[in-house]
Formats: sequence, structure tokens, C-alpha cells
Amino acid sequence: MNYIRKHKTISIIVMICLSIFVIISFTAGRYIKNIINSYILETKAFYFNSTVLGVNGKNYVIRNWDGVNSYNLMIDLNNRKNDKVHTNFDIEYEITVSCPQTVTCNLNKESGIIHPDTNEDTYQITVNPIGTFHEGDDIRVTTTATSKSPYRKSMSATYIIQVETSKFSYEIKDNPNDKFLKIVFTNSVPFYKVSNAFSTYQQGDLISLDVYKDLGENQSNCFSAIVTVEYDPNTLLVDMTNENYLNRLATPYQEQTINGYQWVSKFAFKVDASSSNEIIFYKNNPAMDYTYPNNNNPSIINVTVQLAN
Repeated sequence: MNYIRKHKTISIIVMICLSIFVIISFTAGRYIKNIINSYILETKAFYFNSTVLGVNGKNYVIRNWDGVNSYNLMIDLNNRKNDKVHTNFDIEYEITVSCPQTVTCNLNKESGIIHPDTNEDTYQITVNPIGTFHEGDDIRVTTTATSKSPYRKSMSATYIIQVETSKFSYEIKDNPNDKFLKIVFTNSVPFYKVSNAFSTYQQGDLISLDVYKDLGENQSNCFSAIVTVEYDPNTLLVDMTNENYLNRLATPYQEQTINGYQWVSKFAFKVDASSSNEIIFYKNNPAMDYTYPNNNNPSIINVTVQLAN
């Protein structure tokens, strides 16, 4: 004890090293044990395997969830050692899944059987959001499959599912001497946002594609992207037969007087989730090429967007 008091710093370092050694030894021991158990079972012609699950667990990072719609994970299981060798009896197994309280994780079944004539089986996990997610958020879902009969073996995997960044883009397609140009809008946001409260939905609530399809007239109370275009009618004239123009929003809307006539110079419209559409503009000078993006030249049409997020 006196030595420890006199050499307190050294004693602390030794204790930390011993703790790390114990943790590493335990983890490595469990890893080796799982490998040995799998080898022993294979000597009995018992093969319970998966391309995505592992006896010591596997980890995956997925970055393509929108945080509003459900996300499906498909898990495969098989009874093969290789293409020519497989287990010749039924393997019964059970499934578990765990996830945070911000989502629900539903299994399409809680158990299954791999038959020797089919050699494989699958199950699906459906992740449904409960809370509100934002770009950059993530959740952790862990699933385990354990054989029950005739031998026990467990395999697992953990999925870190991240909410991807919402994207919106546009491009102008044009050529010299063309009489008109096309501006194409692409909205990759796969959900909608409530702009006006209705029924049980409050302003700001996010709605999945499946729910939106059944809203009927209340679809007008939601948006995925609101796009505003502004341009100089001395240079361009909008095609007034275009659906985006015909279905334009009341605001913002602006006209400009040229030679005593009123010409549209600004309007806004909605773009559906996960969709693309276009507007034609007639060029007052067909010789010009307004292609965008084109090097560092600015767009002849000023585009702003409000996205559901």
C-alpha cells in the first residue's frame, strides 16, 4: 500500500493496462469460441450460414434512408457449406430484432425452417419512423438468427441506417438557333410536408408517399418541393400551356410591362416527390445558347426552391 501511495501515477497506468488487457482477452476469447463452435458443428454436417449475418456479428452503414418512409432489410439464411455440400435435415431457427424507440422494427415472421430441398430461407425487417428525423440522423438496428434444432448457433448483424441529404437540381437544355429552351427540374425528396393543417395532421408534419396517395383533395395541403422561377420577359417568354404554369401558386407571382403589355416574369409551382418535370421558354433571340450548367456562367432563369424537410 505504501508503494502504491508513493507511486500513484505508475499504479494508475498499470491498472488501466490490466483493465484493457482483460477486456481484450474477453473479447478475443469470445470471438475464438464462436469460431470453434462453428467448426465443431460443421464436423456434424450442420451448416447454418448467411451472406449478411456472422457468428461474431457484422456491421453495415446504409446512407439512403429518407427518414419518413419505411425502410426494408432483407436477411438471407442457408444450410450450405459450399455449392456441393449442405445439411441434409431441417434447421429450425428463431429471429430477434432490436432498434431505438424512435422507430418500430417489424418482422415478417419470428421463426423459420431451412429445408434440405430448398437450402435457404429469408426474412424481412421493416423499419418505420415514429419520431421526426433530419438530414444526418441515424438509427441502429440489430438482428439475430439462432438455430433451435438440432443444434444451436447464433448469427447477427447491426445496421446503422442514416438519413441522406435531400437533393434538388435543375438544368437548362438549349442549343444555338433553337427557338425555345427547356428547363428540367428534378426533385429527389421522397416525401411530403403539411403546409396547412387538416384532419389529424398538423402544419409541419411529414407524410410518406403511400399516405399522400390516399389524401385526395387534401393533397393540396402538402408539398414536397415548391419551386419559384424568375426571369426577364425581354429575353424569355414562358409557355403558358405548360401544366406547371397553369397549376401555379397564387404567390409569388409577378408581371412586367413591356410596350404596354403585361408579361409574366415570376411564378411558383409544386414539384411532386421523387419526380422530374420541365417548362418550355421561348427565346426572343434564337441565336443565344442558355445551356445551364455551362462552365461558370450563371443561369438565365433564377430558380429558388423550398423543400420538405
